[in-house]
Amino acid sequence: MEFRFKQSELGVFNSANSDKVFGGFKPGWRMMGLSRGRFSLIDLIHSALKKTGGAHVIVTTWSAGIKDAHQIKWMIESDLVRSFKLITDHSYVTRKKKYLLSIDDLFGAENIRTSEIHAKFVLIHNEKYKVCMRTSMNLNANKTCESFEIDAEDPAEAEIFDFYMAFVEHTFGDMPKGWVGSSAIVNNSLDKFFACGENKKEYTGWSEI
Repeated sequence: MEFRFKQSELGVFNSANSDKVFGGFKPGWRMMGLSRGRFSLIDLIHSALKKTGGAHVIVTTWSAGIKDAHQIKWMIESDLVRSFKLITDHSYVTRKKKYLLSIDDLFGAENIRTSEIHAKFVLIHNEKYKVCMRTSMNLNANKTCESFEIDAEDPAEAEIFDFYMAFVEHTFGDMPKGWVGSSAIVNNSLDKFFACGENKKEYTGWSEI
């Protein structure tokens, strides 16, 4: 018996038009791509939302630019983003101190958490879709080669989305709201999440051939 991974698209993108990434978008769609950095993570989120319709958005990133935060706010005001949550590294508190109050004003401290984190992923969900993006991109433009993988799943069969959502739910449930800069506090919370040790399970998105 042999198994094959679900069909994926592979793409190299030199264009600034991130809509081109989503040409085959539908439930069960996967894209693995490289870009020249001519579009940003914000652009990918916007293009995804134009396919899904209004949705809830969660961004986990090491860093975020104030310009990009304002673009998210614009999408909220345009009803593309129904709600927005942000997880970023605790070092942001000292690295980008001048942005903290502005981002608080844009999204509210209750929608912000910090962690000891370098992982970058985005979760987008509504009644029709659960979309998970894993990227090398932070929430700010960077004119370098960037990588990304995107899965669009049916909400009833969203193994990848739900896997990453477990981390989000733990962090929002365990960490104090807002900008916590203490390494001890964020590491204590992170250790709780990983206290289970090795916890692997099979991904069932394979088809028999």
